Amino acid sequence: MSLFLVLFLLGVAWVLVVCCRALLAGRRSGRGPVVTWQLFQIIGSVAAIGSGTGIAVTGGWAALVIAVAVGGLLMTPSVVAATSGTGSED
Repeated sequence: MSLFLVLFLLGVAWVLVVCCRALLAGRRSGRGPVVTWQLFQIIGSVAAIGSGTGIAVTGGWAALVIAVAVGGLLMTPSVVAATSGTGSED
């Protein structure tokens, strides 16, 4: 089971790296998986905040702020224009 989890998380990390490279290259194919990962991060951080223990609550708030910031930035008009291939800013 541990081996499966390690391989699975390495696969997820590889997908996120490929998606980030696609976003940097101006392709929109990477936007969907990155937004999905941010949604998973939000769900996990809300669970950590609800756990009620000291370090988990602090880490949960940090993860929540980062996930909301990245998710919000991915939806800004400049990022959508840069990754949509239209080249327009509006």
